[in-house]
Amino acid sequence: MTYANLGDDRCVLSRRSHGLILGILIFITILTAGETVFGQSDASVVESEEVPAASSAEKDSAESTSQGVPVTINADRIEYDNDREEYHATGAVDITRGPIHLNADEATLQKLTGRLTARGHVHLRDVKADIWSEELELNLNTEAGVITNGNIFLKEQNSFVTGRRLQRFSETHYRIKEGSFTNCDAKNGEIPAWRFNFHDMDVEYEDSLFGKGVWFNVNDVPVIPLPTFRYPLGASRKSGFLFPTTGYNTQFGYQYRQGYFWAINPSNDLTISPQILTERGGGADLEYRYMWNRLTKGEWLIRSLYDTQQHRGRAEVRGAHAQQFNPDLSLRMRANFSSDRTVLQNFSSSGTQRALPSQESHLTILQRLDHGAFYLTGQYIQPLATGGNSTFQRLPEIGHRFMNPSVLGSPISLTAETTAVQFHRQTGFDVGRIDVMPGLSMEGLHLGHALGFRPQVKFREVGYTRGLTEKSAQHRETFWVGAELFSNVSKRFSFGDGNWIRHSLQPNVIYEYVPQTKQSELVQIDAVDDLIQKSLVTYSLKNRLSQIGGGKSNAWLDLFFAQSYHVANPPPLASRFSDIWTRGHFHSPVDSSAFISAFNLRVDAFYDPNRKYFSQMNTDVLIQSRQTWYMTVGQRYTKEGTRVRRGDIWNPVSFNEVLAPDEEILYLTTGGGVRLPYGVTVGTKWYHDLRTGQTAEWDVVGLYQNPCRCFSLGLTYTRLPDRSQFEFLISLTGLWGTQGHGTQLMKLILGPIMAGERGIPWDYR
Repeated sequence: MTYANLGDDRCVLSRRSHGLILGILIFITILTAGETVFGQSDASVVESEEVPAASSAEKDSAESTSQGVPVTINADRIEYDNDREEYHATGAVDITRGPIHLNADEATLQKLTGRLTARGHVHLRDVKADIWSEELELNLNTEAGVITNGNIFLKEQNSFVTGRRLQRFSETHYRIKEGSFTNCDAKNGEIPAWRFNFHDMDVEYEDSLFGKGVWFNVNDVPVIPLPTFRYPLGASRKSGFLFPTTGYNTQFGYQYRQGYFWAINPSNDLTISPQILTERGGGADLEYRYMWNRLTKGEWLIRSLYDTQQHRGRAEVRGAHAQQFNPDLSLRMRANFSSDRTVLQNFSSSGTQRALPSQESHLTILQRLDHGAFYLTGQYIQPLATGGNSTFQRLPEIGHRFMNPSVLGSPISLTAETTAVQFHRQTGFDVGRIDVMPGLSMEGLHLGHALGFRPQVKFREVGYTRGLTEKSAQHRETFWVGAELFSNVSKRFSFGDGNWIRHSLQPNVIYEYVPQTKQSELVQIDAVDDLIQKSLVTYSLKNRLSQIGGGKSNAWLDLFFAQSYHVANPPPLASRFSDIWTRGHFHSPVDSSAFISAFNLRVDAFYDPNRKYFSQMNTDVLIQSRQTWYMTVGQRYTKEGTRVRRGDIWNPVSFNEVLAPDEEILYLTTGGGVRLPYGVTVGTKWYHDLRTGQTAEWDVVGLYQNPCRCFSLGLTYTRLPDRSQFEFLISLTGLWGTQGHGTQLMKLILGPIMAGERGIPWDYR
């Protein structure tokens, strides 16, 4: 049986005989508390000098070796044999050389050969490992030796190896007879929760562990025989089978996924994961990852399944590629495509993916220039919940951006944006569009260094190869004028003990004007085509309160208010005064409570001053008590009827238009996690539509960790409107853990109170 390591982000298991893994899932539930031990010595070369043939108690000897490192010997009695040229120490022997420290009842050190023999309560330790044994023989010149009835604890891996005879070839390589291996903290002779007993084992800490005649034991009860066993150690990735994922779905039946990881080379790997859904068919996932150099990397996933209900093959492709050819030239690509519109709705366990109206793929090549950039991009939108063959695709778009922040050393800034795009669709006409927009602004104007002034103007010419109904070319010219006043004032207040409170205010007022143009005959595809009249004043205030001290800064309060006023007649459905936009984020002060360690509140709302009600209100609250528990509550509310449009192509903080009436949105999200006694941690996340009374998604997770954190058992439950599913998780610390949707879901829910834990499915190292 062979295991494989995928590097820092996953670990996998490979086996020659397969059905054994399910036994772990069955027998692991009877595991009880245990602890960890494993190790390796890091002995160094040492050489002593001559001392008198007989020495009194507590006699010390210190001398440099051939490498110039001093050696100190303490013992009740130290003798030196001139003929044999060796030291013999008895009684509370303590030998030190650099980071190496040896304790024993008696020890003999041969000066010429460097052979060290220690007997009785031998304990050798250094910065990496601890070794305990009845007898130890070690050549300090070659670092080879033999350990009799020994235990080795490797500190970094938190692993423990025992053996009747341990043959040491180097500081990292051992061959062991009749022993065991575990990552549980089995101190003082305690029985570990799990361990592998073996007849022969070869351990190379920087490579792998290979054993013969192996049994997997639970509480020292043999459970699973493994004639051969290999598991990778160290950071290098190695090929092998992934730990299987099992679960149950009310629509798909029992699920079993078994992945194989192929470490092609240090820069490429491939994961093949066949799966079986007993009530829906079978298929496989193919995931390819690469990092050809520091500037080129990518990840691609192909999921395929033969659907026995619909009697057809179904698939989806997701991927991303990023490449930097030189400091100025780069390529970015992202792909999201499904074989049909209902693949995500039928098979995805993510409520977000199931609700997607469409998914997008794009490719962009960007060339940075001295005063701007040139780009070539293509975009393909696949309709899912809405849209169809009449959806416009950008195939392709070419653009150029130019900016000169100081024309001839003046405060005038010049910008220019030019795009040319061809819109294509399967059903209906195609259309081409050219958009040219130069602009000027003046920076650095101020009144008494307290009030800044920024005038701006942009001209826009848009041409089309055809119109909405007319096949002849169309065009539209317009311009945008803006005049902005802004300021930033702050004051600092002493808070004691070197701490300060800083209060800052950033008021802003901008007037914008866009003339009315005819656009009824223009094709409406995106914001470039919808440039309505605008004569608008938008005023805003940013209010920030922060604590500064001890080299840290913590924002207590961020509040932002904004509203627009129509100078001219407002557009249809709009009022003279727009809704007031409020965005706030409150953080609990540093060390504000011994019980509550975090309190965060986010608010995003629109208040209609004309009708005197909130047209939109979104809030999120998080309360956390250290690593013990946390709770979140969020809501999304939009009143039935019209709603203000946030920003436009000219200014992201302005409220010129009002969107057409729509139905009410009233959504509630809650979640949290808590640590319970006996190593149990549970959490949940709930997404509920209060208007329809339907729960879009409900997730419940539970995790058990034994006292020494050397293994964990997890169970996840997800309820969607059309189905429910369970997924079982298991991790053995330092060896492997179940990977998949359930693991990521558990990390999302329990992560806030389990950061830095060892022995959990998403961080089993």
